[in-house]
Amino acid sequence: MKLLFALISISFLNTSFCQKNTETIYKWSEVQTANPDTIYNLSLSKLKLSSLPTELWRFKNLKKLYLDKNKLSALPDSFDVFENLEVLSLDHNQFELIPLPITRLTNLKILIASNNRLTFLPDNISNAKNIEKLDFYNNEITNFGNGIYELKALTHLDISGTMYGTIFQKNLETKLKTVKIVMDPPCKCLD
Repeated sequence: MKLLFALISISFLNTSFCQKNTETIYKWSEVQTANPDTIYNLSLSKLKLSSLPTELWRFKNLKKLYLDKNKLSALPDSFDVFENLEVLSLDHNQFELIPLPITRLTNLKILIASNNRLTFLPDNISNAKNIEKLDFYNNEITNFGNGIYELKALTHLDISGTMYGTIFQKNLETKLKTVKIVMDPPCKCLD
């Protein structure tokens, strides 16, 4: 009985350790000599990047990638090599549009692109069919296209930080009935 308890305890500890490792968010400076197959969550935040380092492509198993507070305005076409990516944060960058490779990330669940310069959403955003949460806080998106309405997994949309008219808000809520939409109070002055 003691042996069984010991085996169960060891198994539990191994499971807990493995889960912790997959939840650790490593900084870029910490992974330079790491085995890329063991890195699942990575932050390149606050590095003043205007482009991504080519070494990043070694980390093909990434599930979460944080590129916050940089100077990025585009992503290379090869970015879709991160096919396991579930969370991508592009907060506080200089994106004017959603980069095309993001729309090819079929496992992506959360896209955070707040505090950028987005003005429209491409129709092909619907290709990223597993997106559950879109955070576009503090962008001046005036054209949502049709792709967003085809995202069946979408449950949360944040477009606060920008004022919209009452008609626009009502239309958006009607088309996205099952989605929790976070937005500022509407203004009739924009109707």
